[in-house]
Amino acid sequence: MKMRLSQMLISFAITVALLIGLEIVTSTVMPVFGWKEYRLTFNVLIILFLAIRMDSPGVPWMILGLQMVHSIFSIEGWALGTLAGVIVMLSANYLKELLHLTTAFMTMLVVQFFQVIWFITVTLVICLKIGDFEKFGLIAGSFIPGSIFLSVISPILFWMLSLIWKVPSSGGHHGVEI
Repeated sequence: MKMRLSQMLISFAITVALLIGLEIVTSTVMPVFGWKEYRLTFNVLIILFLAIRMDSPGVPWMILGLQMVHSIFSIEGWALGTLAGVIVMLSANYLKELLHLTTAFMTMLVVQFFQVIWFITVTLVICLKIGDFEKFGLIAGSFIPGSIFLSVISPILFWMLSLIWKVPSSGGHHGVEI
């Protein structure tokens, strides 16, 4: 299935609006309920969806755009997130034939696996920047509660993104060519 450029732009705009909405909820509502130590990084889930379900040379540019939007709400910065996103995208592309997200449980496992890759990449770069690898466990360990929650809700978010991007949910070709 091939997607026209206009369809892609509309889907990307809706995805960016969804990311902004999720970032606002994460930045404002979650601290009100006392969850201040952890951040839910919905951008990782959206980028992982694009990496697994889209066949396009434009996906790295979409990752960059999503990371620039995410950087408005985060101290992470767009460059570090884009690097991690492209590494996750390349890993997902190599494993694409093995990644059959036909069940919610498989989706959760795959999402958790790629979140670990993402956060190890980010944590390694941060530790390299500050020159202190003693903080690796502390930094990497702080993402576990949020990553488990994101893995649990990933089937719902992937279903929503499948509707936005008009990607078949199961069977046949595992992506949309742009």
